[in-house]
Amino acid sequence: MNQTSYNNPFNQNQTTVSQKMRCPFSNAVLLLLWIQSVNGWMHPKCDIYHSAEDIEDMPPSYCLKRVPKGLTASCQYVTVIEEDLHGLPQNINTLCIYMTEEKNGVMSLGSFSQFQDLEYLYIYGCFSQILPTENSLPNLEYMMLSGQDVGCCDCNIGPHTFRDLIRLSNLVIENYRLSTMALDVFDGIPHLQTVSILNSGLKDWSEIICRIMYIKSLTDLVIEALEIQTLNQSNCPILNTNESMTPVFNNLTGCSLIFGEITHIEEGALACFKNVTFMQLHISQVDLLRLPQSGIKQIHSLGFYSNDIDFESFCNLVFLLSIKEIHFKTSNPSTLSMSSVDMCIGLESMFIYVDIHSVPQIKWNFISTLKNLKTLSVFHQNQNSVDLCSFQKQQITGLTRVVLNLNIQRLFAEQFCCLGNLRDLNLYNNLLSNIEHFAFLGLTNLESLNLSNNNITHIHANTFYGLYSLTWLDLRENPLIHNIETLCFTHLISLREVFLGKLNSPLTEHMIKLNLTLIFGDILSQLTHLYISTWMRPMHLIVGSDITSTQNLSLTLKGQTVSFEDCGQPFFKSVIHLDVHAEEFLCGSEFMGKYFKSVETFVYRSKLSAKSYDMTTINQLIQLQKLTLFSVDLIQQPSADIIFHNLTKLEVLKLLDCKIYSMEGSLTKDLKSLKRLHLRIKNIYNVLYSFPESLSGLKYLLFNQLHLFCSCDNAWLIAWAKRNRQVEVILTSFRHIMWDNLTCLLDNGIDTPNFVKYTEANCTTEIDFILFTVTGLGVLFFMLVVFVHNLSGHYLLPLYHITLGWLSEAMRSNTRGRYDYDTFVSYSGKDELWVVEELLPNLEQRGPPFLNLCLHSRDFQLGKDIVENITDSLYRSRHTLCLVSRHYLRSNWCSLELKLATARLQVEQRDILLLVFLEKIPPRWLSTHHRLARLVKTRTYLDWPQDPHQHQAFWDRLWEKLKPPTDV
Repeated sequence: MNQTSYNNPFNQNQTTVSQKMRCPFSNAVLLLLWIQSVNGWMHPKCDIYHSAEDIEDMPPSYCLKRVPKGLTASCQYVTVIEEDLHGLPQNINTLCIYMTEEKNGVMSLGSFSQFQDLEYLYIYGCFSQILPTENSLPNLEYMMLSGQDVGCCDCNIGPHTFRDLIRLSNLVIENYRLSTMALDVFDGIPHLQTVSILNSGLKDWSEIICRIMYIKSLTDLVIEALEIQTLNQSNCPILNTNESMTPVFNNLTGCSLIFGEITHIEEGALACFKNVTFMQLHISQVDLLRLPQSGIKQIHSLGFYSNDIDFESFCNLVFLLSIKEIHFKTSNPSTLSMSSVDMCIGLESMFIYVDIHSVPQIKWNFISTLKNLKTLSVFHQNQNSVDLCSFQKQQITGLTRVVLNLNIQRLFAEQFCCLGNLRDLNLYNNLLSNIEHFAFLGLTNLESLNLSNNNITHIHANTFYGLYSLTWLDLRENPLIHNIETLCFTHLISLREVFLGKLNSPLTEHMIKLNLTLIFGDILSQLTHLYISTWMRPMHLIVGSDITSTQNLSLTLKGQTVSFEDCGQPFFKSVIHLDVHAEEFLCGSEFMGKYFKSVETFVYRSKLSAKSYDMTTINQLIQLQKLTLFSVDLIQQPSADIIFHNLTKLEVLKLLDCKIYSMEGSLTKDLKSLKRLHLRIKNIYNVLYSFPESLSGLKYLLFNQLHLFCSCDNAWLIAWAKRNRQVEVILTSFRHIMWDNLTCLLDNGIDTPNFVKYTEANCTTEIDFILFTVTGLGVLFFMLVVFVHNLSGHYLLPLYHITLGWLSEAMRSNTRGRYDYDTFVSYSGKDELWVVEELLPNLEQRGPPFLNLCLHSRDFQLGKDIVENITDSLYRSRHTLCLVSRHYLRSNWCSLELKLATARLQVEQRDILLLVFLEKIPPRWLSTHHRLARLVKTRTYLDWPQDPHQHQAFWDRLWEKLKPPTDV
């Protein structure tokens, strides 16, 4: 059973019908940009996507929540509809338009004629006139016109504007003044059934009635007219016919009328509404009692506010109008008595809101008179007692649901013993601090008990005695500062869902310890939902037995830290949904997650500042389908690249406010079933080209506040997002952002240039192709064939420097053996940390003899051309050492260094080139690098060992190879 929320319709911050139906999207801070990859294009003002239900992470507006199927377009900052909608796909099913200006000019329904499949149309904006058009929207079923948030739109709408909307069945008009529309504006719409007129800006009730009289097919009506004060009898032209004596709304089954303060009701003013589903108004008792004279025959639910209510007279009204439910606010609840409510015998639901300044107390004995009452809700901040049963000799069998939001501090024994058929008891947000033993005795049929947001400090063994049918118990937000007594829940044989918190044992105890078996006993095996919170205190849980749950358990834990003692118990295998809010989640000193072998949904909220511990064992949760990590620093994880391995069933992955250095293929290699990926990364990071290679099932990729390094490693992302036909990429931010104005961070940590312009200037290879084509036209045919065959014809510039290297080597042949460096080191700048921490200490600092290495970051001459630096340094070194990694293979400069080194190897025919693989490189990667693939097949190379015990042997072997000859 889910927790029930109870709303006060008379609260000062009440939500009116118009507020519920208004789309909040236009005022949202979060602006969304959708890239429609299915059609391979972007629209400058419209977001295009499929069903809103498919996007869990999107905060859709009211209009988007109603999307049933098909394509949806949500267009922001619209100024001219015809121009701004140009280019949208014609098969859209739902269209939401948000106008920029407070007042716009003329709008023609013909502007939508291209959208023949359109079924739902939402327009937010104020127009001076709306013009019709023939057969423009043949499939439109739902239309909403919403004007300004404040005031009303004076829009001229003629008599035949909507007549051609032959399938229109639901029409909502909000913040549009009806008096500027034709009297028969709704006439001729053949299938219009549901109409909502909200805030029409009129004070004359007739202005509304005379227009809706023309809707012959109406079945459901909602009118919100807060400015009307007098309900007068209508004098409409349509009534001056032969039909004037017959009911106008023959098919009306649902009718809601919401008024403000009504000062007068004329006789027959509401005669057209025989049966009203819901009516709300602020009215004096005199006018309230005149409702039967208005022509209404029945009201199902009535909400009203009156300062002083004579309940005896009011109950006569309840009897006459067959009212089943009342919501009322009063300042004098003491007038409720057994005799005064005698005629209210037909009431089934009563919601009482007592004015905050009211002092009189409620006398509860009136309940015994209301034999048919099923639901009772009382909100009275000055009521400090609940005396429901002491006056009652017999059982009150009708009540099944009671909500008491009072000022009570204590529950006595058998407090509710007369309510034997009660199913739902809600005592949330009181001041309860003491519950006596057997307080709920007699509630044998109670299924739901809500005691949240109170001051309860003790749970005794007999606190809940007698609640044998209880399935749902909520004790959240209670300062339970003492231990919960042993076996206090064991007699609740039907209990399924328990919410405990916030547990807060005495401050003398550093950690709150809880033994679940001592508290719950055998019923622990039948729970389906267990929630435990210690707020900001550490929590230590003990299962205490080898109980095996027979249910699929949802477990929610909240504390500063959460730890377990007996982690291997079979109880943990029954947890299907796991939600943890804690800086640490531990069994001893290791991550606790791996013990939940059956978990399918895992949400873990930590803190970036939390102590780092290894979470790699997440990859053992092979049943995971949804994983959400909040504020987890993956940079500090020792094996972050394998943390999601083995999760072949994972469909949804969310990394929210986390930190990670790069998203790459090694991270996602096993995520074959992943459909949705949501990334909101706190730091600047890279998204490498290998990242989506394994994500064959991915449908939605959401980047929230994307922060990228200015790196060519990321250059592929924009083109991929625009052309990809399988994945729909969403880019969100706190400001209006598109791929074309995305910024990136330079290495200096200060400058943030435009990302698109940076990649175009630094990462394009088009200039190489153009140079090759132009130069190749001047080369003889046979030379071109030779060069293309040997060099693959990709780069002319590297060929030029190789030739210079050959010439330089021939010229210095008489001085061979005299070198400035022992070894030229070719490596990627992203592997420089390994070079500094591992290579230099083990080669340059070892001796004698001592090696002299040439590094581009240290030994290249400033101001000199980079390629000349590479060529000179390579030929001034006795050996060339290539440190091969994935980063190395992606670097154009490293590729050039390898080409020059192999050319020198071919010329000198000496053993001068050594290869060291810093990581495992898949054969399919090497196959695209032909030179390196040939070298691997023909030359012996070294692998950097992963086992630290083998490092010394590696360095001994490498140093022996590179050390200078003894005669030098």
